[in-house]
Amino acid sequence: MAIQTYDPMGWFFKRRTIWFPTLAGGVIIIVSIISMSVFLFTRIYSFLSPTIKPVSKTLVIEGWIPESGLKNALTYYVSNHYTKMIMTGVPITQWTYSSPFSNMADASAGTMKQFFYNDTIYRAIIPSTIQRDRTYSTAIAMKMKLDSWGIKADSFDLYSMGAHSRRSYLMFKKAFPNSKIGLITDVDPSFDAERWYNSSRGFRTVFSELISYYYSLLLFKPNEEETRLLIQVGTYIDKIQADRYQTDREFADSTKSPLAKADITSFRGLHYYDIDTNWRIEARFSVDTSQAPFFMPTTTERLPRYRKYADIHFVKDGKPLKLTAYQNLDYLQKHPAYKGLFVPFKDLTNSEESYGGGRYIDIEIPESDDVIIDFNTAYNPYCAYHERWSCPLPPAENYLEIAVTAGVKKYKSTH
Repeated sequence: MAIQTYDPMGWFFKRRTIWFPTLAGGVIIIVSIISMSVFLFTRIYSFLSPTIKPVSKTLVIEGWIPESGLKNALTYYVSNHYTKMIMTGVPITQWTYSSPFSNMADASAGTMKQFFYNDTIYRAIIPSTIQRDRTYSTAIAMKMKLDSWGIKADSFDLYSMGAHSRRSYLMFKKAFPNSKIGLITDVDPSFDAERWYNSSRGFRTVFSELISYYYSLLLFKPNEEETRLLIQVGTYIDKIQADRYQTDREFADSTKSPLAKADITSFRGLHYYDIDTNWRIEARFSVDTSQAPFFMPTTTERLPRYRKYADIHFVKDGKPLKLTAYQNLDYLQKHPAYKGLFVPFKDLTNSEESYGGGRYIDIEIPESDDVIIDFNTAYNPYCAYHERWSCPLPPAENYLEIAVTAGVKKYKSTH
């Protein structure tokens, strides 16, 4: 009589017959894996850096490529009889205070000029606020500009470099799904393309681009409208910041500065509120020139002649507000084509965070009943920096019962 043994493992596992390679089979498998790996290693770079047949006479050059690539791109442009050149670019994030260029498109265009290319270079630039998906964003930035340039979006050729090329092409195809796009790929001079795996730079570049490409292909789902908005807002922020840098440079220049000479050497920049798009406000512009000209009081005995030109009605945080815009008649008499208006104002930050005498905004006469009143551009009268200046005093009708936390703050010497 057979005795059946109890196997508790049978509750959890089943026995299966498996095939295990013999010594010869194992050798063949290992050799096959190595051969496949070698095959892939020798093909990855060429996969990432293809050339796709040119289809246009518009050449789009990625502005990040080095000068050797720019020179090759120009040679290719001329020899293939292209008629339009577009340079894309991302912000330069180093040497921002010393470089004459704020982005790679402008810097690369400047290099092209040094190579004696004297025709128009159209530039598609993304703002410094965009730190992710920058290649796709440059493609959208270009798309936003084409109509104003008079260039059709139906076809163009892209000039890129090395292992980045296939991903760049993919990003432009995502931005221009209905366009024909050619691709010209230049050789990356920073490593040996055929033996990229023999250098740390080549290894890092190729593998990072391979991973990035498949991520972009499989997982990246861009939102064009969102990207357009990010570009618009970021471009505005960059413009305000660039104006502030320029103001600070002028204040530090002894030939232009409104500061006292003793203050110039210790000047380290003005104090500003953070740039806030909520203080860029759409307003209603109501022309009213019915009042007689008047002499606007100043901090001295000087009395410049102004007239009321318009009322500016706007709403901030649910509160209806109004400012008056004035026209400088003395200046207009000397410059008849001048379209500027003067908007001096006071608010609840005066003497605390901002200059006690109020601040100014300059606008241009709009062509419609709508106008933008941008408090991020609010600046101090020169009287805030030195008593030698004569500055208009904001009329009482321009006293705002809100705290305008935008624009320039109080100068440090007045604390």
